[in-house]
Amino acid sequence: MFWPEGKPEMLHLAVCDDDMRTLEYLAGEAGNWAEAEGRACSVERYASADAFLFAWEERKDTDILLLDIEMPGTDGMELARRLRQLGNPVNIIFVTGNPDFALEGYDLEAVSYLVKPVKKDRLWAALGRAGERVRDRAAILACLSAGEVEKVFAADICCLESRGHDCILWKKEGRELVCKTGIQQMEQELQECTDSFFKPHRSYFVNLEHVERIGKKEICMDNGMSVPLARGKWEELNRAYMEYFRRQSF
Repeated sequence: MFWPEGKPEMLHLAVCDDDMRTLEYLAGEAGNWAEAEGRACSVERYASADAFLFAWEERKDTDILLLDIEMPGTDGMELARRLRQLGNPVNIIFVTGNPDFALEGYDLEAVSYLVKPVKKDRLWAALGRAGERVRDRAAILACLSAGEVEKVFAADICCLESRGHDCILWKKEGRELVCKTGIQQMEQELQECTDSFFKPHRSYFVNLEHVERIGKKEICMDNGMSVPLARGKWEELNRAYMEYFRRQSF
């Protein structure tokens, strides 16, 4: 069985921009987006990268960061690099007046890259993608057939496989966990965490994030697995796959 473990009730957002008008606009729209999504949130405002880093070192609780790039002192790119070097998984949305930094922003695993002046629909779309990533990082506990319990992140699950009376949870590195709960119940629990999974066959439930190639009769996963594709599922899977990556794209 799965239980949500630490799924965030409060979404912690931060805006870092040295232009006060932009800072207030982004913070206000971030709050409006969270309210429209039905998510309780806090929105912190920072006028410099150094101010954000000082506060982050105390709490380390920021889920989504709207980050300007060109600022006095430490710039946004340097802040992002420092956060990544420290292993911080904060979801960064770059906001800048200069489009030339887009490639570097992608290398730093940014959710999106928005050019000023930022339109509301593009900002909300980027926040939506970041919100999905936060949800995907919700920790779940897998109750194993050996009587043990292991914490697993939804994003780290490659697929579920029904094998006899067991459900096999395949992790992205190829490791398998034998769980004592049936695949249907596990599917239901995962769907409460994320919308990145698809059922291509009655015995499998795959994470679209880890699909490497879709053939006519099988799916190649990025952990080296081949998953059978049921007759009549090819078009449905392709639509779901394209829609998923459309939501994830810049």
